[in-house]
Amino acid sequence: MVQLLAVGYIVMNILEEHHVKMPPVFRYLPQKYIDEFFNSGKLRLSAFSEFAKHTDEQRLDTEEGWLIVDIKIPSIHKRLRSKSGIGFDSYILSTSLRGDSELMREGWGFGTDGYFKINDVESFGKAIGLRIATCTRLITGNCKYVDEKEISREMGVEAEKAIAQDTQGRMNLQRVMGLIVQVMYPHACFWKLKRYAHQQEFRFVWNVGHEVHEPLLIECPEAVQFCERIT
Repeated sequence: MVQLLAVGYIVMNILEEHHVKMPPVFRYLPQKYIDEFFNSGKLRLSAFSEFAKHTDEQRLDTEEGWLIVDIKIPSIHKRLRSKSGIGFDSYILSTSLRGDSELMREGWGFGTDGYFKINDVESFGKAIGLRIATCTRLITGNCKYVDEKEISREMGVEAEKAIAQDTQGRMNLQRVMGLIVQVMYPHACFWKLKRYAHQQEFRFVWNVGHEVHEPLLIECPEAVQFCERIT
């Protein structure tokens, strides 16, 4: 079964009530870890820094979280161009809108022998988020596949103020970075190169307010009720 429904990005406070209907998604894992999840709720959450360490081509991506930002300011005939990243204060869980055995295959897919279905995406994401210390925000969405990881925007007065120089000819870097993040957010967490498009990835991003450098193992048995065994 292949599901290609695009839902965009949904940002939610995990402490508030939301009612957003999203399609089911599928998590690919070795079967022993699927059994472990359904038995105890144990799950491994990754981070963007981990994606650069994978040894297989289908999961290796050294550019996760990074975009080239090109801000054009026509009113003053200037532009601001920068390569920047976001999402490094987050835990990540990658799933797919596709649920089929073909995507498990080594070399073309994820090289696993199993997958399970998450039927209630919102409830699952919130349950996991409540088990992560300091997490208050969950972003979910399907990845966008592009030829180049570059985002362009035309901006006006706000951009003019951000790049305005003081009497010594210096820009306020805090304002400039705020402008860049505004353009990038949350796109940089979801944009991937087209060579990964067959994965039809749907991603959970839990913001925790501090830098994340390694994966997190959690036990969340309450999340199991929102899932269904496939293999």
